[in-house]
Amino acid sequence: MAGPYNFESQKISARNMVLTPNKQAAAGTAVAGADMLRRQKFDGAAVFELKTTRYTDKALAGKGTEFAVQSLTTAWETSGTFKGDLDDYMAAWILAFAMGKDVVTGAAAPYSHAITFDETTTQACMTSIYLADTADVLWTLIDMGIVDVTITIPARGPLTFEVNFVGTGHFTYGAIAALPAMPSYAYLLGSDCVFSIGAPGATVSKVGRHMSSTIKISTGAVNHTAPGLGLYGAFIRTGLRKLSFQTTIAATNADDIFTLVRNDTLQEANWTIDSGASSLVLDMPNLKLKAGKIGASGNMVVWQIESDENNIYDVASAGVLNATVVNSQASYLVGA
Repeated sequence: MAGPYNFESQKISARNMVLTPNKQAAAGTAVAGADMLRRQKFDGAAVFELKTTRYTDKALAGKGTEFAVQSLTTAWETSGTFKGDLDDYMAAWILAFAMGKDVVTGAAAPYSHAITFDETTTQACMTSIYLADTADVLWTLIDMGIVDVTITIPARGPLTFEVNFVGTGHFTYGAIAALPAMPSYAYLLGSDCVFSIGAPGATVSKVGRHMSSTIKISTGAVNHTAPGLGLYGAFIRTGLRKLSFQTTIAATNADDIFTLVRNDTLQEANWTIDSGASSLVLDMPNLKLKAGKIGASGNMVVWQIESDENNIYDVASAGVLNATVVNSQASYLVGA
């Protein structure tokens, strides 16, 4: 075959993503380009998808063939997933958009963000995400809501996150006016994490024994569809939300972990990460352990403990998860 066969390949490292701290003021309307301010570092293997759903007559008889002869486009759908290393800005961003409520204190930086589940509405906090996937594929996904978030705390290095989104199918094609400058990143480090567990209001540090933790929030978010909406959804609706964690703790010669499972003891769990001027606190005020399993780390015995939404309780309106993030961002979830 005649050549040439060369082409301009596209590097993963050249992809760009721009986020906004704001939620959309209205479904179907993108956040204004002037408010798309956060150039986000991310794993370049991130996948954001635009797909179509079609009706076909393949299953019907009377066509003279077993194959389809006609199709109709019935829906456009958007979704996405990305992961990366967790800095103080992104910690508040993913928690605020997943949980729905951010109360800010501080007249100037550093600001403290108290983030909790908003149970007053079933409408997810929707936002817009700009992607430059190749030199010529530049688009903004609209009405994106978080489906779930996973935060992992390692022994060393930055905490990591993975977040999944669903959208209504709305998007705009083309570049934003300007790509924001890369901001400075204040990473949250696993080596700065103090994990504590104990009676509510009297937790005990497990520093030295705490090996790793994974915390997951699921919003149950779905694209709400109904007759009369054309090919797109109306908005992103939250479902029954879920919360869970898994933590590994080195065992000692005294039984301070298995006894909590045996005796079905009410506990509080807390992860506090202070990395310089930035911090993240994740507190579950009232819970019981779902499981306590013996495991091994090399030649060391470890306990693998876990709990979930059926064992994490909202006692006296204390909340099931109270997150506090200190960073230099003044606000999240402002309608724009």
